[in-house]
Amino acid sequence: MKRMFRLILILLFAVACGGSSTEARAQSRRVRRSEPPKDERTGKSEPSEDGAKAETKDETKAGDDKPVTAGETTVRAVIRAKPDPLYPRGARRYRVQGEVKLRIILGADGKVREEMDVLEGLPYGVTEEAIRAARRIEFEPARKNGRPVSQYVTVIYHFNLH
Repeated sequence: MKRMFRLILILLFAVACGGSSTEARAQSRRVRRSEPPKDERTGKSEPSEDGAKAETKDETKAGDDKPVTAGETTVRAVIRAKPDPLYPRGARRYRVQGEVKLRIILGADGKVREEMDVLEGLPYGVTEEAIRAARRIEFEPARKNGRPVSQYVTVIYHFNLH
């Protein structure tokens, strides 16, 4: 039943956006910050319109490492504050209830990364509100061998009408 509901949502989203169902599925599953196009021969980013060169993965700082799972860390990330999301009016009107599961990256720099996966979502703007709330999470970064590292974490937001 959930699978059919998701498929219907994806198709409705595709029709509303004028894109294909493949594009809609990709957009509904992953929220990413756009990256500058890379030169296929060198693998480096092309200069932006203002002439400045964007950083490539090879040029990143030591704290911006590849995210690890909790089992790969010495000390796991500690979430200090997890703000509650707003309950959208449309979702209340249509009595939408359930949970939104997001896989987020808690960065080594103490900030939630823009890139996150929607593992389970809900319609009528509920998933978007959960994403907004997840971006405001406050935490202490995970540590591996004494230095801060980025860590994957799954967060769940419950939406219930009482």
